[in-house]
Amino acid sequence: MPRVPQILSKAVRMPLRSLSTSVGSTGESSAAAAADAEKRKRSFAIQFKPEEVVPEEKAKTVARAIGCSVEDLVAYPSLSDPENEEKVLVTAKALTLPPTMRPPYLEWRTPVKPVSLKSKRSNQAYKSPAGLNNAYKEALSVIEEDREQHYANVLKLADKVDKLKARQEEATEEKIKKSIGAEIYIAEVGIEKSRVLAELCNTEAIVQFERGQADMRFAIHRELARKKWMGLRRIQLVDRLENMHVMPDTMPYLKPLVDLQVRFPGPTAYWFDPGRILSTGVTAQEPEFKINTFADKTRLYTIVIVDPDTPDFENDTYKTTLHYILSDIEIHGNHPDVKKENARVVVPYLPPAPEKNSGVHRYSVWLFQQPDDKPLALQQRGERIIDEDKLLQRDRFDIRLFRSAYGLKSVGAHLWRNKYDSQTEAVREKFNLGPGTVWSRSRILHY
Repeated sequence: MPRVPQILSKAVRMPLRSLSTSVGSTGESSAAAAADAEKRKRSFAIQFKPEEVVPEEKAKTVARAIGCSVEDLVAYPSLSDPENEEKVLVTAKALTLPPTMRPPYLEWRTPVKPVSLKSKRSNQAYKSPAGLNNAYKEALSVIEEDREQHYANVLKLADKVDKLKARQEEATEEKIKKSIGAEIYIAEVGIEKSRVLAELCNTEAIVQFERGQADMRFAIHRELARKKWMGLRRIQLVDRLENMHVMPDTMPYLKPLVDLQVRFPGPTAYWFDPGRILSTGVTAQEPEFKINTFADKTRLYTIVIVDPDTPDFENDTYKTTLHYILSDIEIHGNHPDVKKENARVVVPYLPPAPEKNSGVHRYSVWLFQQPDDKPLALQQRGERIIDEDKLLQRDRFDIRLFRSAYGLKSVGAHLWRNKYDSQTEAVREKFNLGPGTVWSRSRILHY
């Protein structure tokens, strides 16, 4: 498969409007250009006004390649028959792109001057490069051929996954099942990669993502979102966790794999950056979460919130207090919002209320992936018996023992900070937390 020259790949990635105004033609008659434009318009019109009724099996095949369901295809007005909603009106070529990511009409225009040339003298001196139209057409054909090859690879790998899953169900030995499971995982990674490569040069998909119109059902938008998160927010998260010593004060190490976002409900609710100092009046309400996994899979997660800065007067040090455990959170890559009504509250939320003169408290939010995507349960190892009630006590909570006892894997984190402020006493009174202790630099004995 020949690669697209660098200059052509850059041209194809330009916004469609700038392409239509910057591409010129030399040596072509106006009649030929008009005929070519009409021909291209008709070819692209097939994608918007399909005329062929596709059988259900073919629709399933195309939906499988794209990564969505047949119901999603029928849901689009351009793909359904208004008189009979059960029919899918679309050609096989029209379904090579997801409905929301199809390129609009590309009309071949007469030569115009590039919009980047502001000088009148430069505009007059400019001449469009010879053969640019033909080069652009060739680039589009190469990209289209490359896209079809990647989608064909998706269908091939999908068939392989189905066969492997059938073999896995028939296998009796656990070792063979694990070996087949590893092959399935590799094939599924290949499917996701092929779907991304198929739309990597789709200008419309990139423009939609940059305009905030991303649809996480499609692999290309998930990959663009992952790269954006890896470029800034992931680096910022790790920096805050290390510089504020959340690692190793709570957990020893973290390699973030998913994007965990936190906010508190209210008129000024917003997804805040890690490490922000918030008012105790704001954090008195139970937080809301969003988990972006960048994957087309359903997984179960557990969220744990701890405060490692609770003063320990007896031992002259600090201890960890448990504030919240929410488990069995079902998250799909297309729906990142956490629905608490479908999850299990293991330990109810305890509003932060730092005691006076106790300094700034780091409220660390840890996200764990549950083993084998099964409900949260203790993992019995050897003859050691773990007391679950003692393990889930708020006072002197051991988050590392909790992770080990339930066989969890840390995949994400977040944090905010609180200190004693003007609203702390009201929070303590509202939630019956008691008056609290007033700390000082030296020990004072009251008789």
